Amino acid sequence: MLSSVREPMTSPMTRIGTSMVGRAVVGVALLLGLIAGCQREDPPPRERVPSPPPPAASTPNDAAIDVAAADPARARLLAWLDPDAVSVAYLRTPLRADAVAVVYGLPPRAEDLLEAMGDVDEALEAIRPSDAPSATTWLGPQTLASASLMAKKPLVLRPLTVSRAEAITRLEALGLQRQEVDAFEVWVPRRVFPHRVVLLEGDVAGFIPVSDPGTGLPPLIAARDTPPSDVETQLDALLELPGGPVAAVFAAGPMLHLDFDQAVLAVRFELRPTPEGFDGQIALQIDGEPSAVVTVLSARNAPEQSDAVQQLMKRVTFVVDGPDRSVVAGRLQLSTADAAPLLAEP
Repeated sequence: MLSSVREPMTSPMTRIGTSMVGRAVVGVALLLGLIAGCQREDPPPRERVPSPPPPAASTPNDAAIDVAAADPARARLLAWLDPDAVSVAYLRTPLRADAVAVVYGLPPRAEDLLEAMGDVDEALEAIRPSDAPSATTWLGPQTLASASLMAKKPLVLRPLTVSRAEAITRLEALGLQRQEVDAFEVWVPRRVFPHRVVLLEGDVAGFIPVSDPGTGLPPLIAARDTPPSDVETQLDALLELPGGPVAAVFAAGPMLHLDFDQAVLAVRFELRPTPEGFDGQIALQIDGEPSAVVTVLSARNAPEQSDAVQQLMKRVTFVVDGPDRSVVAGRLQLSTADAAPLLAEP
């Protein structure tokens, strides 16, 4: 999360009525529509996706741009996306969530989604015995994080890179205990650990926040038993495109922002690979005067961040956009060297 040095302004949540939730959902549909050209009108019945063989080798240039072709885990993870999620993020590479949020002006709810991958890795590392393999040896780098309207923390899905039997061995080494709950195989902590781990069909591991009431399984049950949602269909269409993003975030509000007092009704963020580096774009649907938000975002300071991150933040261009001029759009193209402060260390 962002350092306390960046103090939020007066929270807009005290003056936001519940009727705005519907407006936020419309906002997310609008923002998704800007990057997804079409939808399947009749989604096929839900099918579990088996683990595919390793992808065929490609040239370095192809691998740098066509990330979709090198991402066999995408379909396996999306098959378990909560159909009722109002906030969704897909990551193909680890990012420094705090730096990305500062540079591109993401609200805290969107930053939480980006942080989810690092949170899981840190929690696993904290309980890993010194002689046990690290999480990177049995979990893939891809992350699907989602949250329902009332969720406090995201549900995180990661692909297994080992067999299910080997994954069970790793969980046992971490001191987790197996339980069967609602026909799911759930591994629960016997000491301090912020997640329950559920092993899913398709060689997927789900990390359910222990702060969730009950079992935390209803989102996974809904994903298993219902056809793909509109958000899943459109996100899949975005991710399968050549040159698709290495990070994509969609979140519905209303939500607060740490830099201005207008409510954010919806946010979309994408970070795409380019031959030179990356192209980052954000769209914020604002409940209020978007031109004022452009002014504030263009004049931000973040003294808690490094000089390199602050310089990137100053280079982002923000403009008013959208069919009804209610969207603030920001963009910054990065060279590989420029992007280094935003990428998490392996």
